[in-house]
Amino acid sequence: MKDIDIKELKRYCNPSYLTIRRDKIIVNSRRLARLSRTKKEKIEKIFNIPVVYSQSYELISQKMGRYVSKYGIIAPGDVLIVGLSGGKDSLALLHLLESYRRRFGVKIYAVTVDVNIGGIRPWHPESSNVKMIVEHCEALNIPHRVVSFPEDVVRMSILLSDHSTGIEYSPCFSCSIVRRYVLTNFAMELVEGGVEGDRIKICLGHTLEDNSDTILANIFKGDIIQVLEPIKDFEEHTFDFKEFKLKLQKCTIVRPLLSVSEKDILKALEECNIQYYRDKEICPYSRDRGDSIRRRCHEILENLERDVKNIREMVVSSVLKSIEYYRGKNR
Repeated sequence: MKDIDIKELKRYCNPSYLTIRRDKIIVNSRRLARLSRTKKEKIEKIFNIPVVYSQSYELISQKMGRYVSKYGIIAPGDVLIVGLSGGKDSLALLHLLESYRRRFGVKIYAVTVDVNIGGIRPWHPESSNVKMIVEHCEALNIPHRVVSFPEDVVRMSILLSDHSTGIEYSPCFSCSIVRRYVLTNFAMELVEGGVEGDRIKICLGHTLEDNSDTILANIFKGDIIQVLEPIKDFEEHTFDFKEFKLKLQKCTIVRPLLSVSEKDILKALEECNIQYYRDKEICPYSRDRGDSIRRRCHEILENLERDVKNIREMVVSSVLKSIEYYRGKNR
């Protein structure tokens, strides 16, 4: 199917509040898109494309929009690199960001990292799931690349732990380092191609659950309480695995979905008939498998949610308020 003529579409609605795919249009905000039932029917007839309205998709779009606005996560002219695993969270993020191309004039690139996890490669370029990811990017008209990293992240964690004093690094840690290494190297490619470095932001699909689980896990492990930040600058850093080194480039990481619940994301994708990669069922170290502290924390908060609906928001809010309080005392 050919690309939609945006100029022509503007005659009937505001496309800045629509997610536009080649096979369907998804409504981000019915009010802001100025999309009545009559206009919806006209668009479907004239452009020969279904216009999908999902209350859940509109909800997660509004939540992300407010969060992006509150923290200034995205600015006009930004270049966004989306770390795309194809799971529900990163795929929802990619779809929601699509409309920001018209709203803020941003450019979007999607990068999938083919990681070796003890010989398992969930994102192998030839896998059917990665082919599905490619199809989504083509439908959204977003440039996509799969980058393979051959080193085994399980072995990397063993090497790192063996050469550290009293610290045991999990494969998840090494996996996150590899992903950041690949994404920051891709950012450097863009800079070498003429893109302004301070315009580039790496977008990750961390959710409300990821943030609240992280906070509780830190408490249970007796660590410093850390919170995932909406926008964070990282300086250049090199990880020494003794047999080889990984140099992480300076970068800005943003997390637009931190106020959005996984349950709402799942419902939105189902209502919009967007197929996603169930990558957590493949990775042996995912939250849903094993018996990690992180999984237990997730289950604790999940059980509490049945009685206290906004318990996750309260956990995150409490930590943020505490940080602000102690910052104020130390001034």
